[in-house]
Amino acid sequence: MVSSLAGFGAPHDYIASCIVNPQTGKPMTPKTLRVHFRAELDNAVNQTNALVAESLFKKARGNGNGAVAAAIFWMKVRAGWKEPAQGIELTGKDGGPVEQRTTVVDEKQVAAAVAKLEDDY
Repeated sequence: MVSSLAGFGAPHDYIASCIVNPQTGKPMTPKTLRVHFRAELDNAVNQTNALVAESLFKKARGNGNGAVAAAIFWMKVRAGWKEPAQGIELTGKDGGPVEQRTTVVDEKQVAAAVAKLEDDY
């Protein structure tokens, strides 16, 4: 029970409350838990991670539901694969800064162009 709960990430306070001291009939204290179950507490996470990794590996090699997702996850995490970057280029030519171009507009030229369009229309 201690190994399972520790592997699931349960806090020592909770684990201790689940273990009854046979001499007193009361739950253990976290300190007593750590004294008597040190090995279980230290090794539980690694053992649980190994079981999950085994399950994921089997799933990734299978054909059922979730096999593709498991395989993709495995390749990203264990094999270092990553998806190609998607986005907008935020640099200028040859990786330099983006050049800002400003155009100065002559109001008289705009007015003349609008007047010409109005006349043609």
